[in-house]
Amino acid sequence: MTTTIQTATPSKPRLYTGYALTTLVILFLVMDACFKFTTNPQVVETQKQLGFPMSLTPGIGVLALICTALYAIPATSVLGALLLTGYLGGAIALHLRVDNPLFSHILFPVYIALFIWGGLWLRNRTLREVFPIASPAQPTASKKLLWTGYVITAISALLILLTAVMKFTYHPKAGDPPPMYPLHHIPHLAYLEIICIALYLIPATSFSGAVLMTGYLGGAACINLLEGPIGPALIPVLIGVFLWAGIWLRDARLRELFPLRSPGTRG
Repeated sequence: MTTTIQTATPSKPRLYTGYALTTLVILFLVMDACFKFTTNPQVVETQKQLGFPMSLTPGIGVLALICTALYAIPATSVLGALLLTGYLGGAIALHLRVDNPLFSHILFPVYIALFIWGGLWLRNRTLREVFPIASPAQPTASKKLLWTGYVITAISALLILLTAVMKFTYHPKAGDPPPMYPLHHIPHLAYLEIICIALYLIPATSFSGAVLMTGYLGGAACINLLEGPIGPALIPVLIGVFLWAGIWLRDARLRELFPLRSPGTRG
């Protein structure tokens, strides 16, 4: 089954505003990534304060450049925005971990994310249909895809709810290694998980919930990377893939937004 995409050209003011926001955020991200390849004293001091090894910093710079390049290419712009959301979630987690100020440090990556998604939202009609509140989902290709999507969605949601319950019941014992976050923030993370997964489960806000969960899981991957080998850091990445697969299978519009189908058709 193939459905033709009906496209409408956005107004020039909206289009130009979108391009302006996109250009500004790309320039900022490229500049920030380039700093990670230097030993600038401010960079060294920031990484030390965040507890992030300088040996990993160039790799983070490469990751930032790859994600930004995907965001800058029209065919992969939504995928790039999604990857950058996870990247910025890691920055939020690092600041939260050391109890940095809320509005100037912890929320600063959120401001960047608003520019990233705002630029796309102004230029992409399909994105405006699903984000932040979706119109009714367009039919998927088959019942098999639909029910597979529901099953994957349910499994993903249960995994996130399980981690939230674990955070509510977490009580460190004497001799246990220190928690990855300050103890007073752990219940806050559980509440955040529940809010994000609730948005993900509501059809009208499922895309918004998945975007928020991507940022959250990006933070989890970053913190796990600091704490040990790469294996545990990949677990949040896999959960994120499951989250997106669930709604991708159920809503044909998402298959247009991601570069898995040729433009103009979806099936």
